[in-house]
Amino acid sequence: FRCKIAKKFGMKMLIHNHTMEFQPLEGGKLPYDVLLAETDPALVAMQLDIGWASVAGQNILAMFHKNPGRFELWHVKDARGIKMMTPEMLQSERQRSAVLVPVGQGEIDYKTIFANAELAGLKHFCVEQDNAADWGDSPAAARVSYQNLMKILG
Repeated sequence: FRCKIAKKFGMKMLIHNHTMEFQPLEGGKLPYDVLLAETDPALVAMQLDIGWASVAGQNILAMFHKNPGRFELWHVKDARGIKMMTPEMLQSERQRSAVLVPVGQGEIDYKTIFANAELAGLKHFCVEQDNAADWGDSPAAARVSYQNLMKILG
């Protein structure tokens, strides 16, 4: 109901993920897949947090191919430690073991991801740094991410 009210004003609702949306439900289905299947793209935009989805073990390009055009909004963040995670790890363990870093200092292949922006349906993105204080402060972390992203997208 609220989604239809938002549409009346030229707006959409959005769904933003962390890692828990990728913890399989009983029967093996992912909550994120349920959200994609049961929401109307005309009313609900998916705000894909690429960092958390990657930490959760998701193949971002496969997500784009499976649901083309659904990922209008992106949170662009990077992480280290993803390659060391095992499929047996719970999502809460994966989230705790990830080291969030400025974009370009982690393991996420943003060059390839941005090359598939049209397939994804990207309209807007923002760089997000959950632990900016670890890098001095928010402007310092944003500067590093911006500079690295410009090199990546060069």
